[in-house]
Amino acid sequence: MKLWRGIGTSARALFAHKTRAALALASIAVSVGAVVVVSAIGTGAQKEILRQTEKLGVNLLVVRPVPVKKSAARKQIRGVVSTLTQQDEEAIQELAEVSAAVPGQENTLLLKAGNRSLSARVLGTTAPYLEVGRFQLQRGRFLDDEDNLLMRRVAILGARVNEELFPGKDAIGHDVRVRGIPFEVIGILKPKGVQADGSDQDNQIVIPIRTALRRIFNITWLNPIFVSVRDPMQMPAAEAGIGQVLRSRHRLEARGKPDDFSIQNKTKTLAQQRRIAESLTTLAVALGGISLVVGGFGILALMLMSVNERTGEIGLRIAVGARRADILIQFLAEAIMLALAGWLGGFAIGASAAAAVAFFAQWKLVISPSMVLVSLATVLIAGAGFGTYPAWKASLITPIRALKVE
Repeated sequence: MKLWRGIGTSARALFAHKTRAALALASIAVSVGAVVVVSAIGTGAQKEILRQTEKLGVNLLVVRPVPVKKSAARKQIRGVVSTLTQQDEEAIQELAEVSAAVPGQENTLLLKAGNRSLSARVLGTTAPYLEVGRFQLQRGRFLDDEDNLLMRRVAILGARVNEELFPGKDAIGHDVRVRGIPFEVIGILKPKGVQADGSDQDNQIVIPIRTALRRIFNITWLNPIFVSVRDPMQMPAAEAGIGQVLRSRHRLEARGKPDDFSIQNKTKTLAQQRRIAESLTTLAVALGGISLVVGGFGILALMLMSVNERTGEIGLRIAVGARRADILIQFLAEAIMLALAGWLGGFAIGASAAAAVAFFAQWKLVISPSMVLVSLATVLIAGAGFGTYPAWKASLITPIRALKVE
């Protein structure tokens, strides 16, 4: 008996009872679809976090003043301490683990250019910020030491600010007004996207730090200080060193005061998010395993009923020369074929659902080829595993028994 010759007959027999076959297929299809969607979410999140880590850099620390509550006329007003100074930034720069420390002062302000306006982050900083922040110029130039020394009113626009204020034209050489003060645009940054914390890195304007402190914010303290560490392996040592330097400079230990600063390691946050994303992939595997066991029992039940209903057919085939191995292989192939059909339907459902989630929720979903292969292999193994007993039972049927059934 040729196996392939009997596939059509086997398929017709399996699907003779459409409701029963549909339930068996659905049990597998739903499980595969769930695995595809959950794994696509997890894989997409992992890739996005890796992209954010690459853009952010694995050696960046951000020092900020801590929020505090101040009493004013019996009212609690939230604010931040004003103890971070440029001298602190210079002291941090002296640490052996630090390759660069960049001062900053930022706030969200209204920008105007012609008859257009936009709220954006205004950041005062120095020339090394371009490299420390892992930004790239699209055109023009970045700040230099002379811009800061002379307190020039020059600005570099983020990609979104450029698009909003100067749509369809070259902004370089034009003015942007910040609190009524004109700044000449000297450069445009390449798009960088949204960070993991939701902040838009393209919605900013960069100006010299001395200009920002004296002409825009009218203050002397910093918020934040960007610190680039020489070796990512030295991040813990750099954090400890920065903390020690600032506690000493601010005389916190002598006065028994808590830290008036915080050190943010964004790569730690990204690492935590990556672990969450990896747990989604693990959940997908676990969900798939449990669901496929349930689907496997559906295959088992359908195949057992098929064997009982086709006893006469099996006995006749043996009587005309089919071997028991032929019967075993045929019914095993039927179980695998049933599992494969369920996988195809499930993958189509899962891929469609993933595309819908990505479109409506604006999430980045990625269907991993390895997960596709793993799910396919798992389904085929489940089909073979749960189809073995019915196939073995079918191979034991004798012509005499078939005649008795008839």
